[in-house]
Amino acid sequence: MKKQITVIVITCILILSVIGVVLFIVRGKKPYKNLDTAQIASATVRLSPPDKTIQITDINELVKHLKDVVIYNKDNSYTEYSGQGVIFTLTMSDGMQTEIMAYNPFLVIDGVGYKTKYEPCEALNSYANRLLDEKDANIILEEPPGLAVISDNTSINTLTGSYLWQKMNADGTATSLIADGAHPLDCKDMFVKLETTEQTASLNFFEKSPDRILNAECWSDRYWNNPSAVSEDVEIDGNEITLKPDGYIYEIRAEWDTDNGYGGTAYYSFYIDYKQ
Repeated sequence: MKKQITVIVITCILILSVIGVVLFIVRGKKPYKNLDTAQIASATVRLSPPDKTIQITDINELVKHLKDVVIYNKDNSYTEYSGQGVIFTLTMSDGMQTEIMAYNPFLVIDGVGYKTKYEPCEALNSYANRLLDEKDANIILEEPPGLAVISDNTSINTLTGSYLWQKMNADGTATSLIADGAHPLDCKDMFVKLETTEQTASLNFFEKSPDRILNAECWSDRYWNNPSAVSEDVEIDGNEITLKPDGYIYEIRAEWDTDNGYGGTAYYSFYIDYKQ
């Protein structure tokens, strides 16, 4: 009799365990249902694409979305999918960090993937994209922004050369990036020539304009592959430069203050042929 009772008990335990697993798979769980705003010191979100990171200022709204998230069984097959991922990095008040990637139909927590309920995960993704679209979005520049030059209704992208860039991390430390670019006169095959009949060209920086243009210089295209050639000064007024007649390679050096948690200096070069 005791043996039968033991078998029945074990059977019941197994049945309850199976039921528990089934309920978890079907109903899932909310890993952040007890998350409190006060537990988070700071938070960012990186959207990829377009590979931009935003500082989150309204932690309350982020917590609201995270509380709604539901995960099911572990599933790391998210690496086989393609699409936009949004990665939230939370720095907690105790200094610990955690990464949460919304990648429907997956939620990836510190590198571990889970199948997730569609609607809350989609809400997280939409929330991140809405932050990116806001006019005053606090985009964290992890490297110097790109630059386009416009003249005579024609725009070309410039080459980013050497730069020294600093970015503050969530834990208060700073990361410095140093890049050593080639001299503009050694980049003949890399330029797209802009031909114009206007005497000026405007500088259009992506994401954020520099706090100042430190200097602008140029070389005649007669000096291709001769980086020892002496440069000429370029007149600059705000974000507009005055062009030299005929073909010239231009280089400017711009500077961003570090008040926003990032900044530094960067060189940009481009090739313009101005026909009077």
